[in-house]
Amino acid sequence: MRRRRDVVAVLGGAGAMGRAAVHHLAVSRRRVLVLDADAAAARRTARIYGGRSARSAAVDARDPKRLARALGGAAVVVHCAPYAFNLGVMQAALEAGCHYVDLGGLFHTTRRQLRLDREFQRAGLLAVLGMGSAPGITNVMARLAADLLDGVRAIRVYNGGADFTSYDAPLAFGFTPDTVLDELSLPPMVFTRGRYRAVAPVSLGEDFEFDLGRQRVHASLHSEVATLPVTYRRKGIRECSFKIAYDPVLIERMKLLIDLGLADTRPGPRGVAPRAVLLDCFRRMPPPPAFVNDRDSMAVVVEGRIGRRPVTLRLDLTARPQRKPSLSAVARDTGFPAAIVAGLILDGAIAERGVRPPERAVPPGPLFAALAAKGMKLKITETRPGRGGRSGRGTSSSSRR
Repeated sequence: MRRRRDVVAVLGGAGAMGRAAVHHLAVSRRRVLVLDADAAAARRTARIYGGRSARSAAVDARDPKRLARALGGAAVVVHCAPYAFNLGVMQAALEAGCHYVDLGGLFHTTRRQLRLDREFQRAGLLAVLGMGSAPGITNVMARLAADLLDGVRAIRVYNGGADFTSYDAPLAFGFTPDTVLDELSLPPMVFTRGRYRAVAPVSLGEDFEFDLGRQRVHASLHSEVATLPVTYRRKGIRECSFKIAYDPVLIERMKLLIDLGLADTRPGPRGVAPRAVLLDCFRRMPPPPAFVNDRDSMAVVVEGRIGRRPVTLRLDLTARPQRKPSLSAVARDTGFPAAIVAGLILDGAIAERGVRPPERAVPPGPLFAALAAKGMKLKITETRPGRGGRSGRGTSSSSRR
């Protein structure tokens, strides 16, 4: 029996990012398989966010063999579960013979995933690593700018946001708390003077002006820094960094928990890791309201040259939430891009095979056109020494003509 080639499986489909991916695929008239360890939540997501084009199944990402069987009818899997499962889900995708898209791997996991390139090439499959907002949209922003330049000296990625929601819980997370703990506790990697080095968590602070206003940003471990210096090595890149503006109250409270050792993943004397207890406490907190009134803003600053003339290109994109069905800004700009790329793979608009970062696999034009249709419009500003900036909107081309 020939298996279907038009189904997109969304793993972790009942989570915030998964629901956004399911919704985008459904309104794009794609057939969707919602996969989640919580069977009831998967069914609910399929009904509310997927409609008639979606069905659901219960599967645990920690069981690659069972996951491979569940993916047997899918052409692409969009992996929206925590990044700790990335390598196992990739192996399941290889076994099932389906393409793979995830939301990121916090540098070190991404580097390990890249080692599977030959296996995906031999299987005639594509794996796109880190195709959410940051990483993801930010990588393709960087590509759009780099394609316009003859040389690239520096790529700096910034992520800011605002949340006007009233929460009952003492802490509010835009995405999985496990990843937030890692971003605030693991040493960030930066690329400076042509070399990688680690810096202290929540360091290298600076004030950055987003579309949302001025915010304090700090270095954080992220996968853009793992791939952009490699991709643009031949264009002469010497500097690359990622910085994020976390809520100062969240940083303060999480730092206390981290300093107390509650982020530690090593089992204690009773065989239980402190982090497992902490994450269980987070799960017991009051859930967020049905509508999260947030904003998410990305900015990428690329310094380079055209000929011998130095040029700085800045690209900005801001997302807002939607009410029906309810999706936060962070969920929309993270889940939608992965779903858009899954659709491009299905349509044959991406011919790459192997394991690729977004800047090497995803054409900027179709991605930013699809995001603009969702209200996420890209703004580009060019600055040259001795001249003011000039702004424009739209990205119909990914290269200088």
